[in-house]
Amino acid sequence: MALRIRNTLSGKLEEFAPQQGSAVRMYVCGITPYDKSHLGHARTLVSFDIIRRYLKFRGYQVTYVQNVTDIDDKIINRAKELKMPPLELSKKYNDESEEEFRILGIEKPDYSPKVSECIPQIIQLIEKIIRRGCAYQTETGVYFDVSKFPQYGALSKQSIEQIKAGARVEIDEKKRNPQDFALWKIEEEPGVTFDSPWGRGRPGWHIECSAMSTSHLGDTLDIHGGARDLIFPHHENEIAQSEAATGKKFVRFWMHTGFLTVEGEKMSKSLGNFITIQQALEKFSPQQIRMLFALTHYASPIDFSEQAVHAAGSSLATLHSAIYAAKSYPLPATGNAGLAEAAHEAERKFIESMDDDFDTPNAMAALFSLAKKISASCSSSSAGKMDALAAAAALEKLLGVLNLAPAKKAPRLSRQEIERMVAQRDEARKRKDFALADSIRDQLAQQGILLEDRKDGSTAWREKV
Repeated sequence: MALRIRNTLSGKLEEFAPQQGSAVRMYVCGITPYDKSHLGHARTLVSFDIIRRYLKFRGYQVTYVQNVTDIDDKIINRAKELKMPPLELSKKYNDESEEEFRILGIEKPDYSPKVSECIPQIIQLIEKIIRRGCAYQTETGVYFDVSKFPQYGALSKQSIEQIKAGARVEIDEKKRNPQDFALWKIEEEPGVTFDSPWGRGRPGWHIECSAMSTSHLGDTLDIHGGARDLIFPHHENEIAQSEAATGKKFVRFWMHTGFLTVEGEKMSKSLGNFITIQQALEKFSPQQIRMLFALTHYASPIDFSEQAVHAAGSSLATLHSAIYAAKSYPLPATGNAGLAEAAHEAERKFIESMDDDFDTPNAMAALFSLAKKISASCSSSSAGKMDALAAAAALEKLLGVLNLAPAKKAPRLSRQEIERMVAQRDEARKRKDFALADSIRDQLAQQGILLEDRKDGSTAWREKV
């Protein structure tokens, strides 16, 4: 079966084929670093990391671009509060976020353009839009004239009347229609003001992504992704300004991740349930978090809770335990457990599921089925050693596509990290979650850390001599 993607623009499953051979041009909206990155960012970027990795597994050559919005009203306002230059603030939070994304196993983009470094490209794109008669200048800036783009609203499934009704005009804006949006803002803000043909100022929010994506990937992208809350106005505006400038289709496949809630509530600082990636990583391992996201389809909503993360970690431990069993159990040279056939069937179902709009829940179900057969045949000694190792290798390979395979060689753990994992294991044992407890023991053993469970319920640890 050919790979199919549910295109947000059409709302339909469409067969995917790149414009040119096997080369995929992929752009995903990145962060606006005015504060620490949160779990919503993690959910979106882990989801597209999995999609990118699977495309590469299927033989595509993916060029992946993810921008950094380092100039924005939120950054400017926060910088004033903290009495910092805006670009210094955005660099600080972007650097922190990049390290957190690395810890979460997210592969670095091929290109990470920043707004502050792409001003010439942004100005050139605005000039194209003006020449085509789709933008106008006022005393406060340059605005895109939505009335000149009849397809406006197609992505968000809104009529122009609905958009007019919901549009608003900021106090300092002088534009013809409420739904028109800024391409260039004429105003002085120390540290983020640039010369332009229309006066000193800075880019509007939406124009940056059109300029940065097309400068690296060409006028038409194969895939453009982001969180669902970017569909309108951000992605709607990207389509209008890009296609007005080039006269070409901007994006062939639009993809959007579902919302993330926390214990049933929308994540919000005002509700006190706002969870940063840093806070999550203090409680959970990176693979537990990735597993939680992988167990839900990228476009579906997902609810984050401590119980859900622990359950995801336990599920992942079940998969890892099957691999450890095949490698460590003393098994006969030959057996008749049918593991070769099971591994072949698991890979077939995994690919079939991922080819169906990257259906990770069903792909994971195929892996659980294989893991169950490996563990059962190892426990009963009905598997031959070579068959068990081959099946475990297949399972490990497919987990690797999702970046969820057992770590080959993890960096040396600090004393604080060891004690955190020991405490996490103790909690798992109290809940009778023995699969997770065994997985943590195995992870520590791989690092040369030996555990001793004492009669009083505590756990001592020591390093191998």
